[in-house]
Parts: sequence; structure tokens; C-alpha cells
Amino acid sequence: MYGHPQAPQPPQSPASGGLIALRVLFTALPLLSCGFLGWAPLLRLAIVTRRTLDWVLCGLAFLAGSALFAYAAATGEEESSTLEAFVGVGVITVLAAGSVTYYLVAEIRHFERRRTAPEQAPPPYRPLGPSYGADGSAVTVPSPLGPPNPYTGTPLPEPPVQAPQPPVAPRIEQVRAELDELSDLLRKNAPEGEDRR
Repeated sequence: MYGHPQAPQPPQSPASGGLIALRVLFTALPLLSCGFLGWAPLLRLAIVTRRTLDWVLCGLAFLAGSALFAYAAATGEEESSTLEAFVGVGVITVLAAGSVTYYLVAEIRHFERRRTAPEQAPPPYRPLGPSYGADGSAVTVPSPLGPPNPYTGTPLPEPPVQAPQPPVAPRIEQVRAELDELSDLLRKNAPEGEDRR
């Protein structure tokens, strides 16, 4: 509250529990569906980043997954050759691993860029001086931000630091003075035959 103004702190890391859970879910979808849902993490990425490349990749992954599913449905119980099996497994692997890898790398980079990018706000508009009307009289034009704040100008120099004073206990000094006074009073009132120490 008091003292020098502090620089704004960067926002916290966006890797919260909810974001991590979403990443795990969208990573598991293509792997558990043998690549048929390889477009799902790319769809989330395209929605988050809003980049054209991500939309195109999502569309291509959807077409490849649909084609793979249609081919598997059409050849259902037929015996496939070794070449067809290798091509099918290759397409499944590329769809599953490729979409998951691209999704994780691109989303983590996207959120990292958002976290480290400095917030750039347009500079506030303030009139440079008074405006003058047609008759030559000064016209005050209000600033859209209101009057300038007199407390945010150039900071005042800090007062010089003084050496710390030894702690003085005024109560102890008062008690000591009262005891001395009481001691003097007792000496005066003591009988003359008694020992004075």
C-alpha cells in the first residue's frame, strides 16, 4: 500500500488441474480409438488457437479417420494382404501419434506464449495543453481518463536514514527516580539511633 509502486506480476502459469485433465483426455482419445478420433485433439487446438493451419490439420485428420473407418467397414471380414495390413497400421500410427504429438506441442507453446507476452495496452490519451476557442479564450477539454492523478507523478526523494537511537525505557527511568526519592525520604525519617546503610 505504501512505498514504491511495484511492477505488475506476470500471470500465473495456466497449467491448472483442469487444463491438465483436458490435455490427458484429448491425448487419450486418439490412442484409445486406434487413431479414428485423431481429429478430436486437433479440433480443440483449432478452437483454442484460432489458427488456419490448425483448422486445416483438423479437417485432414477427420478425412483420414473417416476414410480409415470406411475402409475397415468395407473390408470387414475379408482376409487382407500383408501390404494392406502394414498400410493400415501405418495410417493408424500416424493419425494417433501424430495428432497427439502436434496437439501437445502446439497447445503448450500457445499457452506459454500467452503467459510470457507482455500486455500491451494503448497509451492513455491526455491533451498536451489547453485548447483555444475561436475568440482566443482558453477552453478546457476533459481527458477521457479524468483529471491526472497528482500522486502518480515523479516520486519524492526519500528522507535520509537516521541512525537508530538506543531504546529508552521511560517507565524504567520514572520508577528509578521514584525509588531514589523514596530512599531519600526514608533516610530523613529514620530514627537517629538506627544504623544507616
